[in-house]
Amino acid sequence: MDTDSPMSWTISGSLAQRYPRVLLGPGRFESSCRILKRNISSELTGDFLDQTPSQQECPVKAQQFSAIRSNMAKNKQRVGRGSSFGSSPSGSLASQKPSSRGIVFPLLIVVALLATLVALATVARQYGEADPKRNAFTARAVPLSTPEYAANAPAKEYVYAGSKLIAVTEPVQPAPNDLAVWRLTSGSGTWYVLGDGGTTTQTWGQTDDLPSPGDFDGDGKTDFCVFRPSNGNWYMIESATSKLTTLGWGQQDDIPVPADFDGDSRADLALYRPSNQTWYIKHIASGNTRTQQYGNSTDKPLPSDFDGDEKADIALWRDSNATWYVWQSSANSGTSLQFGASGDKPVPGDYDGDLKTDHAVWKANDTWVIRYSSTSSSSTLSTWGYQSSDIAVQGDYDSDGKTDRAIWRPSTGYWYIIKSSNSNWRVQQWGQSGDVPVPAPYRR
Repeated sequence: MDTDSPMSWTISGSLAQRYPRVLLGPGRFESSCRILKRNISSELTGDFLDQTPSQQECPVKAQQFSAIRSNMAKNKQRVGRGSSFGSSPSGSLASQKPSSRGIVFPLLIVVALLATLVALATVARQYGEADPKRNAFTARAVPLSTPEYAANAPAKEYVYAGSKLIAVTEPVQPAPNDLAVWRLTSGSGTWYVLGDGGTTTQTWGQTDDLPSPGDFDGDGKTDFCVFRPSNGNWYMIESATSKLTTLGWGQQDDIPVPADFDGDSRADLALYRPSNQTWYIKHIASGNTRTQQYGNSTDKPLPSDFDGDEKADIALWRDSNATWYVWQSSANSGTSLQFGASGDKPVPGDYDGDLKTDHAVWKANDTWVIRYSSTSSSSTLSTWGYQSSDIAVQGDYDSDGKTDRAIWRPSTGYWYIIKSSNSNWRVQQWGQSGDVPVPAPYRR
């Protein structure tokens, strides 16, 4: 048969599906054999040619394909014995150089392992530490989401100090006091509030009730509340939900002094009973009660946070000896301080903005004398036109975190306030004779 004439060469076995026919013609026999030889050599574990081309099909090159078949069989045996990973079989059909696929694949595995080790090391540094004594890994607490807190509670930032999660407290800007009075008309009590958002009027209370406002629901807004000595009940309107609540706590002749005694940002029901010199406190959230004898029958109860632990302390002013008596919640012990003179009016407040209540008195000569807790030094400040009927209503009216000196004059219904932020005066008419001043941050 003429080797330069066109011809077909048929391959049998599973390779026939990949290479069904190879067309050979003049000048292409050698190149076609090389292509076929390269393709067949990559099928190391596949089927080989079932039979060598006959002399009639390819009389010139039949011997070459016989050699191909022989070499492929040898390579197959070598692979079966387990040649090294990534190496190519030797012989006339394969290159003696390592396969590029055999090099790249191991490198990818090494890179993946290194990346995993780096990630594990990062996690170990962030959430744990090696324990040299036990040579073991000690888990560190995973940071929790920032806890929620009441609207009027201090802002808190949670940070790591070593392996411990601690909270750094930063006071938020307090809401300013609103001008407010409680007026009894025809046996019905009405609240009149003047704030930055306008005016609010709320009918709540009756004859013989004692207005006792406080933030009982912890939403940062003062709730309308009265204490009724005749039955010992507290009647309040919770600002968060407008819910009407009645709580029994107290009796006739008790003096209501609501304050936050447990530091949960909610005012607690509290009473001072002069007849037995005893304080009765009921925590609004937990319902737990506290009873403590402290004071005498003529003392004036003035609970406030004198030690700066965010809890109101039991405190009294004794006019007979001009002495302050404070039962500090932080130390659970009593202290006393002689400051002022008999006949002075006690006006405690945080005048220096250090989050501690300062001892202060308002004298009949129209001066305010303040002992600052931050420095233990005293300062005498004058105001204006003192009248015996004036009522001290000190509080933070300019929202700078400091108590402002202020009085309310029943005869005219005027408020006189000296702002601590800029020493400017604020004179505002709000109320009338017979009203009871009840300034607080109602925020309506």
